[in-house]
Amino acid sequence: MPETSMDENVQVEKLSLSHRKVYTDIIIDASPEQVWSVLADTSSYKNWAAFLVDIQGEIKQDQRVTIAFQLNPKKDKLTTIDHTLSVVEGKEFYWAEKGPGGVRDSHHFQVELTSDGKTRFVQSDEIMGGISWLLGGYLAKMYAAGYCEFNRSLKAEAERRQRG
Repeated sequence: MPETSMDENVQVEKLSLSHRKVYTDIIIDASPEQVWSVLADTSSYKNWAAFLVDIQGEIKQDQRVTIAFQLNPKKDKLTTIDHTLSVVEGKEFYWAEKGPGGVRDSHHFQVELTSDGKTRFVQSDEIMGGISWLLGGYLAKMYAAGYCEFNRSLKAEAERRQRG
């Protein structure tokens, strides 16, 4: 499990041999609108994002995008996967499709207003089907670590932009 700070949370849950849930969240000292604007600014990901390092396309309902993941930060190799987005403007976007090895990925990004005016950013996933019975535990751990890195880099970028 990745190391976390006081403003982060990560959980990995095994629901069955071929079904895992990954949940991460982080508190960001910026408004949900500011965090959403960073998420929606896909052309800037390559400048600040860790793990999910690029999105070609826009965060819009039914938009087909190409996502580039850097699964191993010690290597330059990127894994790219096409996804069709579902979007609730200003609140969440996600995809739920089969990827390599027939693994179904239900990957969510959400921004929520906290009681003190900050943002809770939630990144969660369900990994199921295909070869997840064989690689599900490995994928869940890798995703949890990568999502935490992405969350931290999103926090840093949103707070940097908030300070202006």
